[in-house]
Amino acid sequence: MKQILFFFSFLMLLCSCKNTKPGVGLVDAYVPTYSTIAESENIVLKAAQPIIEGGKIAKLGQYLFQVENNKGIHIIDILNPASPVKKGFISVPLCSELTLKGNYLYTNNMTDLVVINITSVNTIAVSSRIKNAFPTLSLPYPVQTNVYFECADASKGAVIGWELKKVNNPNCKR
Repeated sequence: MKQILFFFSFLMLLCSCKNTKPGVGLVDAYVPTYSTIAESENIVLKAAQPIIEGGKIAKLGQYLFQVENNKGIHIIDILNPASPVKKGFISVPLCSELTLKGNYLYTNNMTDLVVINITSVNTIAVSSRIKNAFPTLSLPYPVQTNVYFECADASKGAVIGWELKKVNNPNCKR
């Protein structure tokens, strides 16, 4: 009889133990957006684009180069400063910096340092890439603090941004 009583007491104890961490429910949370490594490292010259979120500027000869934050670099001909002409746009995912030396443009592409030959602004070419030169520029979580977010999953690719969405019980908080 003692064994049966012990068995039922033990069973009740097991059944009463459950995860007591309550879910937060449906909340605003940041969700990572992903890109394949090949897509995120693809640097190409495109047609001129409007400046939406302009950043740093550098000048070389008759050209002005302006960062479009996290998108790329505008090429602007300022031969006639009173009438600048947009010549093209170098698509560089997650770029935020630039500097020029000789016929080379140095910028970041996510966490990599990239050197682009700009001898001819009509045909740019990547000269070299140093992987993970800027590890602090990675996006493992949103820049905002005291927010919920879905943890990044490296198997889905490189995180290239964060979008605010409604999420049911997000798994991370910062």
